[in-house]
Amino acid sequence: MSLFRNFKSVTYCVAQWAERVSEEELRKEADWLQKYVGIDKVYLETYRGSFASEKQIKMIKKVLSEYGIEVSGGITTVTPDLNESDKKRHRLFDTFCYCNEPMRARLKEVSEYTAGLFDEFIIDDFFFTQCMCEDCRREKGNRSWKEFRLSKMKEVSENLIIKPAKAVNPKIKIIIKYPNWRESYHETGYNPEEQKDIFDGIYTGTETRHGAQQDQHLPRYLSYSLPRYMENASPNRNGGGWFDPFECDRIDTYLEQAYLTAFSKSKEIMMFCWSAIYNNKRATPLGFQYEKIDEVLDKCGNPCGTKVYIPFNSQGEDHLEDFLGMVGVPMEPSPYFPLENGKKTADKVLVTASSLEDKDISEKIRDFMLDGGSVIATAGFVIGAQKASEAGSFNPPLSEYTSIRYTDRRLDADEFQVTVSGLYGRNYIKSAEPISFPLLEHRNNSTWSKSNAGHGEYHESIIMFDTYGQGIFEVINLPDMPSKIRDLPAEVLTNIRYELLDGKVWIDSGYGVSLFTYDNDTFGLYCYTNDGCAPVDFNIHVKGAYALEFIPAPKEPSKWRPAEIKPLYTRKIEFNASEEESVFHTRLIPGDFQFFKCVRS
Repeated sequence: MSLFRNFKSVTYCVAQWAERVSEEELRKEADWLQKYVGIDKVYLETYRGSFASEKQIKMIKKVLSEYGIEVSGGITTVTPDLNESDKKRHRLFDTFCYCNEPMRARLKEVSEYTAGLFDEFIIDDFFFTQCMCEDCRREKGNRSWKEFRLSKMKEVSENLIIKPAKAVNPKIKIIIKYPNWRESYHETGYNPEEQKDIFDGIYTGTETRHGAQQDQHLPRYLSYSLPRYMENASPNRNGGGWFDPFECDRIDTYLEQAYLTAFSKSKEIMMFCWSAIYNNKRATPLGFQYEKIDEVLDKCGNPCGTKVYIPFNSQGEDHLEDFLGMVGVPMEPSPYFPLENGKKTADKVLVTASSLEDKDISEKIRDFMLDGGSVIATAGFVIGAQKASEAGSFNPPLSEYTSIRYTDRRLDADEFQVTVSGLYGRNYIKSAEPISFPLLEHRNNSTWSKSNAGHGEYHESIIMFDTYGQGIFEVINLPDMPSKIRDLPAEVLTNIRYELLDGKVWIDSGYGVSLFTYDNDTFGLYCYTNDGCAPVDFNIHVKGAYALEFIPAPKEPSKWRPAEIKPLYTRKIEFNASEEESVFHTRLIPGDFQFFKCVRS
């Protein structure tokens, strides 16, 4: 029986640890982990360049079963050189060369060995290739590396992992874990579009660590958004999220990976790995926090937010949705466009440069708008669509929807105009320093501007829209450098939040607070820890007449934490004077989260 109602608390044991740990050490470490964290399940690795012996695997399984811990298998597809010819192969992280017969034979052996010991195993996220050796170049031929690797890793999945394992153990379930670097999957052979139907389950890397001190592109909201993307890619088959304590300079930097993974409704929360979290002060708060999160998730429905269309095997404006998520826009990324049989399945969709991977994207956004939907495009989408229109590959052309054009010029802005009191109201504010944007021009009164930016007597629109059929084509122009979104004035961020809103709740803080929304009128807030961070005071806005209830409800209500929070006031929405909103004040300490339920007042 699981320790928690809404998820399993899981860790991973690497093969080298498994081979050397004694029974006495194992029991000592298990006692510590069960005291401070609470472990439901372990993935026990049989191979990571070398094998863990069957004797050790069986000893560990026996001991962990006494603690009530479920045990599945795991493998990591790295290998030392297997023969003299391998020394000419230069590969990152000692990953396999899948054109090399000794390495292919080794992988088949690993799959068979693991299937003989377990009824389920997971593949760690080294199951990729970037090898460009003589054999790989010859087999690739005239194909691109992307085409070759996607095809090759599909073949490897079927012939070297699944078929050999199932021949040994027909009951075996095999899970493929995808890394945190989604924008690069297709360049290394990760192929979720097809592999999701080959494997029995998928898993998601949610490590984000310290975003400013690493060479990967990992905005911290990714710990929430990537599991949502993978869940939408393969509904009900994303087994969990996987993170680690490495490069987490603050305890909260580590813990928030667990929080956001849980808020995404991941079925398992995987803490890599047993030996890295044992006796690690970063892990000690987890058991306490998991109990709090479990209470929160009891009340939350299914995650929802603004649909973001990111097709399989695409890249462009990478992780822009995550930077928006970190300024409080609830994001729901998916590899599928929200349109079925010409009918929209959402009211709004955000399209970015990545969306242009879909060769039918122009027809899809047209049909979406004709059915009354709002398409919100980034500058990267507009620039790419304009180039594709000129080349004849974006049909209908961009000019069908808007007068907006990119001019190969830049816009440096420190003055901003935002919408207040409906379509014609304006406020003017300044940023602390100039922020650079692509310069998008539009034809006045053909396209209408909602927010401008510039300096002195020259401004251009950064939020603008056209009507099309029953729908809207809107463009939100964001800074050239995505992290500069944090430097936009809070009023501009709130304008952007409202334009992207596909629900009833938004906030008006500056950078660093994420909003998580669910389909049963519940929502949560998390405040990130950053250099120089401090408590944040801001307002919560809810469309309509509502009060808020704390989740979980206070056991003993008081004036500090009442059973129900009344709004500070109700008023007409600044951005849409035809509707009313209820406004609430809150204060968040960095590293803390709050959850609420909207109730009719």
